Amino acid sequence: MTISAEILESEALSLPKEDRTRLIVHLLESIDERPNVDPRRVEQAWLNEANRRYQAYLEGGEQTISSDDVFADLRADDR
Repeated sequence: MTISAEILESEALSLPKEDRTRLIVHLLESIDERPNVDPRRVEQAWLNEANRRYQAYLEGGEQTISSDDVFADLRADDR
């Protein structure tokens, strides 16, 4: 790592969590080489997955978690 990269890293690590998160997202987006994908295909893939999960739930193959438990876990992780 070059000296300027080391300085930049040190400065970035001193940022508040929200700013570091935003920086990480921007950096990842700058190197992510995703192929151009039709948003309709992505939406259809999510619909297929949601339907698959719902059918599995109806058949007893998926376990549910209450939203209260999910949000309590998220709040606990944020501490």
